[in-house]
Amino acid sequence: MRRFVLIVISLLAVQAAAAQSPTALADSAISAGQPWRASQQLAPLLASPESRTPDVIILAARAAAAWEGWTTVQHLLEHEPWLNLQFDRLGDRLLAEAALADNRNSDALTFALLASTPGDSAREPLEQARRNTLVARAYDRLNQLDSAATWYRRASTLLPELGDWFALRAAAVTADSASRGALYAGIALPAAIPRIAWTEAGARDRTNDFDGAAARYDRLGARVQAIRVRWRGAVTDSARAALATDLAMVLRAPSTSTAEARDALDLILQITPPFTDADRLVVARRAATVIRPQDAVNQFALAAQAAPLSAKDRVIYGSALGALQRWPEAAAQFAGITDPAIAGLAAYYRARALMRGGQQDAVVAALRQVVRRFPRDTAAASTALYLLADLTTDAGSIDSARAYYLKIAARYPSSSQRSHATLLAALIAFAKGKPAVTVRELSRALAAHAVPSEIDAARYWLARASLATGDTATAHSIWRELITKGPDSYYAVRSAARLDTLPWPSFGPDSVPAPDSLNGVFDRATLLDHLGMAPEAKLERDRLAADAHTASDFERVAQAFAAHGFAARASQLGARAVATGLSRDATLWRLIYPMPFATTLDQVAAQEHVDPLLVAAIIRQESAFDPHATSRTNARGLMQVEPTVGRDLARILGFPDFDPALLWIGPVNLVLGIHHFAAALTHYPEVERSVAAYNAGNARVDHWSATPLNGRTVAGDQVRAPVADIDLFVERIPFVETREYVRAIVRNHAVYQMIYGAHP
Repeated sequence: MRRFVLIVISLLAVQAAAAQSPTALADSAISAGQPWRASQQLAPLLASPESRTPDVIILAARAAAAWEGWTTVQHLLEHEPWLNLQFDRLGDRLLAEAALADNRNSDALTFALLASTPGDSAREPLEQARRNTLVARAYDRLNQLDSAATWYRRASTLLPELGDWFALRAAAVTADSASRGALYAGIALPAAIPRIAWTEAGARDRTNDFDGAAARYDRLGARVQAIRVRWRGAVTDSARAALATDLAMVLRAPSTSTAEARDALDLILQITPPFTDADRLVVARRAATVIRPQDAVNQFALAAQAAPLSAKDRVIYGSALGALQRWPEAAAQFAGITDPAIAGLAAYYRARALMRGGQQDAVVAALRQVVRRFPRDTAAASTALYLLADLTTDAGSIDSARAYYLKIAARYPSSSQRSHATLLAALIAFAKGKPAVTVRELSRALAAHAVPSEIDAARYWLARASLATGDTATAHSIWRELITKGPDSYYAVRSAARLDTLPWPSFGPDSVPAPDSLNGVFDRATLLDHLGMAPEAKLERDRLAADAHTASDFERVAQAFAAHGFAARASQLGARAVATGLSRDATLWRLIYPMPFATTLDQVAAQEHVDPLLVAAIIRQESAFDPHATSRTNARGLMQVEPTVGRDLARILGFPDFDPALLWIGPVNLVLGIHHFAAALTHYPEVERSVAAYNAGNARVDHWSATPLNGRTVAGDQVRAPVADIDLFVERIPFVETREYVRAIVRNHAVYQMIYGAHP
């Protein structure tokens, strides 16, 4: 029924579209919050000199601005002769916004001043305030402080509901402390009051009151900002050396957060402080800890020029080199380390670096040497054995792999690899048709508490092996117990499938209204976003979340965030409501597992013949519903699409003038990401393998499919034929991240089916 309704809606939309002109369609798309559609619809008109009229160009520029395609805006408008003659200078305003986005601040000021000039007719207050704010922001960026303050005040008179935020902006560019105090005196918004101290520190910074700014940053706990200000005021080598020591102390302190450590590393790149050799090593170690491998490598390389690195530092240095894919250099750092405390791990890391660097012939010998030389080093020997087992599985020597896994289980009871090694040894027996062996080994392991991180997995496979030996009662009993863990447990979902039951209720779709008392905050935040004042908008919304303390508070605020389209925040707050003691009912389940941009998700999934609930399950794992999520590899948006992949997808789907910024627009990311995932689904008949490929790539999934746990190597077209036992394939995945990713998608999908009903 749901699909039929979507088809009818699509047909009606097609009929309605046929009666409209391309420009009317584009204007409607912008109004409906789908500006990228407008860009698609206008592309043919822009391509023809006859139809490339000022009306079409300004509409296309409006559309591009709405999806933050500022380069496109500039290309459309920068040479048009009619900018100051038509459309109430809207083109100038759009060019000013594009210039600010690109840090072309002088250009921004020129266009903003033109845009703010009174037109032939009176503008709406919001539009004029937007233009005044653009002028103020441009003056602000250019450090023309008095002018910036004047224009912020002008904007404030037009939008008094944002007066507190404009007052803070004006104060930040006001040199006189008494005048700043007068501006602070009128501030009353709960979200704005805590920013007074920060604004005062920033204002003193802007006016070169180094001591005053630094003292205030110190009181706010902003140590890196304080050091940055003091550096600007430092005039002697000894003062700079002292500040370098202070920076190293920040990075040395265990209490320093990851964010603050990264700020410190950013500052180091800007000012290149004169570190001592000891402090340089502190910087290098912390850079590695907070996943800044290039910074770590740079500092270790400099430190190594002064004196040989310690064995521990060589291991950290080598790991950072590996993170940058510089495997031969990494292997060289790991080689020859003799410190008994870490020699074993260094030897293992060297073997792994050789493998990643393509020296396959040397890897097995290097791993065996680790086991021989360091048999009492649990971490080194057990990890080497685990990798040996994986490599011998790849080679089809499954009996050797089982022997390695059993050796881990027997010799290294404290190893982090023991649980999964024990499970895989038993599963090899199962895959080779010896379920009684699997029953014996898993029963013994469970009784001895030898699989602490794989208890549910061991019980699930004990049930499967019991069933294979004819013990149906035991199998069904175990599966029924696992089902009680709920649909957000992978092995509960697998157990339900084995019993051919759907034990969890389906709630069906529902909508949650926003609490009226919180709407004012969201309205202010929306206005601030509209004016380009995103930091203030975030502060307004953050204050709502910070003011929630009880379970009912979290739920209420989560509902408000959900109603205003902030699925990520709603999900986080819903989870906090549960953690604080609230039982999960239909409302909380929907908050924690939302359907972001549901209309677009449903429509595009239907077009691509993909289950929208499966897409939602992937989004939850990829980005936690945050449209602006960005990974360390620069994958972006809801479905974590990399810009290079996005560009190819955009060309296929007819997106004109692709800009990576499009990937942060939720619905656009869905259009591109779902198409990409639909292609992944065509490679394999099982969702599990498709999902694994989405995470780790087709080549790896082909390899894992070709070397199953029964030792019978698969070749040719059969690699992508149906897997006989998809459960075994999932357990065989050697990458913990990918294995957990697949498990997470399976359980997320089950939860979505429970909440919204299984999709046909």
